Amino acid sequence: MCAIKKNKRKKKSKRKNNTRSPARIMGQVIFLKKWLSLLLIFLMLVSAPLPASAGSGAFLVMDGRTGTVLEEENGDACLPMASTTKIMTALVVLERVGLSDAVVIPAEAAGVEGSSLYIKAGETYTVEELLYGLMLQSANDCAVALAWYAGGESVAEFVAMMNRKAADLGLTKTHFENPNGLSAQGHQTTARELAMIMAAAMENEQFRVITGTKRYTVKGHTIVNHNKLLSIYDGCIGGKTGYTMEAGRCLVTVAQREGAPLICVTLGRRDDWNIHTEAYEKWFQTLSNVTLAEKESFSVSLPLAGGGTVNAVNCDKVCGNLFQYDGSIETKVLAGPFVYGNREAGDVAGTVEFWYRGVKISESPLVLTEAVEAPIKKELFITRIFRFFRRLFLKKQ
Repeated sequence: MCAIKKNKRKKKSKRKNNTRSPARIMGQVIFLKKWLSLLLIFLMLVSAPLPASAGSGAFLVMDGRTGTVLEEENGDACLPMASTTKIMTALVVLERVGLSDAVVIPAEAAGVEGSSLYIKAGETYTVEELLYGLMLQSANDCAVALAWYAGGESVAEFVAMMNRKAADLGLTKTHFENPNGLSAQGHQTTARELAMIMAAAMENEQFRVITGTKRYTVKGHTIVNHNKLLSIYDGCIGGKTGYTMEAGRCLVTVAQREGAPLICVTLGRRDDWNIHTEAYEKWFQTLSNVTLAEKESFSVSLPLAGGGTVNAVNCDKVCGNLFQYDGSIETKVLAGPFVYGNREAGDVAGTVEFWYRGVKISESPLVLTEAVEAPIKKELFITRIFRFFRRLFLKKQ
């Protein structure tokens, strides 16, 4: 009995020893809080947006008018571009066929992998409908259907056209293997050259309308543009998204303020929406309204028909919104070979254009600073000779 009681006492004492004191519990809670805090900080760092200059891939901002690169990181690195390929697809299609052309969908366009409009073989769509599917829905099946039609029922021939267009634009590092951007060996571009493709495409009025459209209805089905910058950033006028496992997130956008466009490109950058909006905010702050010429500050001598010259000046103050203006303005005078008589001071005699980095920024009429009298008609020497011999002949008679 005594032994049993002793064992019971030992068990009770063990239980008492195993009881944690409030101080010990508090210490463990503090320890766990520290570890949880460190874990949260780690997760925040991992998920935090990367700055434009961080990580792999490429980033570039270009002046959409002059082609001047304002900022870039790995701008000349050859990289896959996913569905941003479709910018060139749309441009080549628009240059070769009409929007109202009817396209009977070929079997090879139906069921193409990836993002699709789910068109079926034998169905009929207009080129315009397929272009909206291409640029808004990023539909790979629309890309193949358009390529097949514009390439003379040959997708391979259309891809060859895309590569010829790239060469025409002076691109040396861009190569296309397909019209939709699905991963393929050698299908690549650079951020710089992709911006140049977008700049060329934005010169096409029909392309500008399509890429700037937020929603479009195709055969009763409404599609929404994947470029959400059109809705969340004031001034965005177009763009194209893209993604593949190989290329990562790709994005090309265009934004404009006060008539000055910027093109932003990211290839393989995770936080692309923020990178683009931050880049636009940064560079639009540098946009300056520059006086290119005060009124009547530009003067030129124009030749008169009867000999001599007359002076003409710009009649307007000329300004332009420019990025990183360095003063290297050029002028081009457009006027006839001669100024003819009977003109008043202030009459328009031509135009002066103001160019910056190879792009016309503005223009102004050229007006005469003085009147020009009508020339006195002088008898031609040959006529006088004819009259002399005529009189001589009449006298002999």
